[in-house]
Amino acid sequence: MPNLAQSGSGGGERLRGHCLCGEVHYEASGPAGDMWYCHCRECGKASGVGFGTWIEAPGVRWLSGDERVVRRTTSPTLTRAFCSQCGTVLPALHAGNGGALLPAGGLENVGRLRPSGHACASERLPWLPVFDESLSVLHKSCDPASQGRTSRERASLARAASPERATGAPVRGSCLCGTVAWEVEPPLLAMRVCHCSRCRRRSGSNGFVGVMTRSGTLRLLHGATEITSWHMPGTRFYSVSFCKSCGSPAPSTIPKGSFVSAGCLDDDPGTRTQCHVFYGSRAAWVDAKDDLPRFEEFPPPDYDWSQP
Repeated sequence: MPNLAQSGSGGGERLRGHCLCGEVHYEASGPAGDMWYCHCRECGKASGVGFGTWIEAPGVRWLSGDERVVRRTTSPTLTRAFCSQCGTVLPALHAGNGGALLPAGGLENVGRLRPSGHACASERLPWLPVFDESLSVLHKSCDPASQGRTSRERASLARAASPERATGAPVRGSCLCGTVAWEVEPPLLAMRVCHCSRCRRRSGSNGFVGVMTRSGTLRLLHGATEITSWHMPGTRFYSVSFCKSCGSPAPSTIPKGSFVSAGCLDDDPGTRTQCHVFYGSRAAWVDAKDDLPRFEEFPPPDYDWSQP
């Protein structure tokens, strides 16, 4: 197999990645291009984080596990992919020979590559944390078919994703393809950013942004039979639930409640990020600029998660 070492800003590192369960392995078919964040709603729901962290490449070579790769064409110009066993976000492919987008969080090493800016910034959801706010706004998109959206159209999409919600009304959420939908009775509890390597690999982005709910407050509206789960061998609690059709994270049950992806919410949950957990495992390109508490691993047992 040829050496696909990167040049330039990648520092000569080979861009290789794999899914969380280890079934699917892939590598870039040539030198890496730019690295950037995409805040379009499609990337937000696919990752569950609210945005994608992508690295451009000429193409992708699937090394193993192709039978596990679910490909879903979301527009005439873009095909997204995920692992059918663990739900990990996999490289997206542009139509024809338009190249590929590699999920930075799923790569073994990004070398010296760092995000250069924010694409589709006007579609950013207001309740999600902002990474690298000082970076410029990029006039590009993960999907060439949507690149022509005006700033007004993008702002309209963001408003549609976060409509005005009556006081006390349920907070709604759904997957990328719309097969799975749910609602949660407020108030929702603490929102946290998890920087552990597992969450980062599964989302393909900076980690995972989750919100806890109280026991008995989550209702699945439709798509219950389309949710599948995978428990990571050798761990006590780590498992992922996701839509079989699009790979978006689905609500999962935890002791005393449930856990939902903040990036898949369609309504403002009325809570904001409370802390960073497993910050000691954060991605090489992440440096949180906020003043929120940062825990090297998990917070102490007496930490108060009840604050909205």
